[in-house]
Amino acid sequence: MIGKISREFFEKNIINRIGKEREEVIVKPENGVDVGIIKIGNKYMAITTDPLYIDKTFGFEKAAWFAFHILLSDLYTSGIRADYMSIDLNLPLSISDEDFNKIWNVMNNESKKYGIEIVAGHTARYGNTDYPMLGGVTLLGIGDEYITTRDAKVGDRIIMTKTCGLEASCILSYTFPEYIKSKLGIETFNELNDLFYSMTCIKEEQLAMDFGIRTKITSMHDATEGGLMNSIYEIGIASNNGLSINRDDIIIDGSVRKVCELFNIDPMRSISEGTLLITVNEKYAQDFLKILNENNIESRIIGEIKDRSFGIKMHDKGAYVDIHPESDQFWGAISDGINRGLS
Repeated sequence: MIGKISREFFEKNIINRIGKEREEVIVKPENGVDVGIIKIGNKYMAITTDPLYIDKTFGFEKAAWFAFHILLSDLYTSGIRADYMSIDLNLPLSISDEDFNKIWNVMNNESKKYGIEIVAGHTARYGNTDYPMLGGVTLLGIGDEYITTRDAKVGDRIIMTKTCGLEASCILSYTFPEYIKSKLGIETFNELNDLFYSMTCIKEEQLAMDFGIRTKITSMHDATEGGLMNSIYEIGIASNNGLSINRDDIIIDGSVRKVCELFNIDPMRSISEGTLLITVNEKYAQDFLKILNENNIESRIIGEIKDRSFGIKMHDKGAYVDIHPESDQFWGAISDGINRGLS
């Protein structure tokens, strides 16, 4: 299996071996939960870790921006802003000082922008290391309260932002630009490239924090590995609830739909950094939806949280179908494109 491990592998091989369990750790590693939470006095510390993903096809500045926003988008799902960063840089021997500084300048500037200090790390050049995985980053933040996908409640409305298939379509357009131009035209290609800086959830997460977490916003989850469908499933499993999704309300951008059809992948089953699922108390859902749209974040209510007995389902063409986790379709598409020699 390419990409993130399955739920089954995680539960069989990892979750029962996490060292000495401590009582102050109140949110432990869990499938579909983006952060860990530690209670420190009357405060809560949120922690998340991800690879430092530097995709050279974006150019070093854009790649570093994207790597940073992947991390921060995860931490902000907790409703806690980031304070500290620890970063491990395992650099390839081929990287020049100039290219390293392009990456590091972005990490420094974005950290300043969001009030984060880099407090620890490791930096080295090694053989047998290569792009895009150049190490790992941990972000930490301290707040007065927190949310995770475990906190979604029956009756909550589920809001989706932007479009599914966002990250998959952007990476495909940067990796195979000539192929996409020849098949879909320059206008669609430019539309896909213009989506690049949409691959972050930070703006809508900040709006959610300002709107009010716990009583109003009950959970947030970004639609990364496995895309929208896996993220919907993960909310149901983590919160021990059912979900009802309306297929007709799911947002699929026109250019995203075209490139996904070209590579024969389902945008709802493909990685989508920048797409956020937000569960909102029913009384406040329309108010928050209005805030998102007023801030130029295309958003839509796509369903609601149900009792567990309902199951995790999508209404499509007059009938309900069960939603199950599946492997992300993006990885196969990009491997196939490289094997075919597309450019």
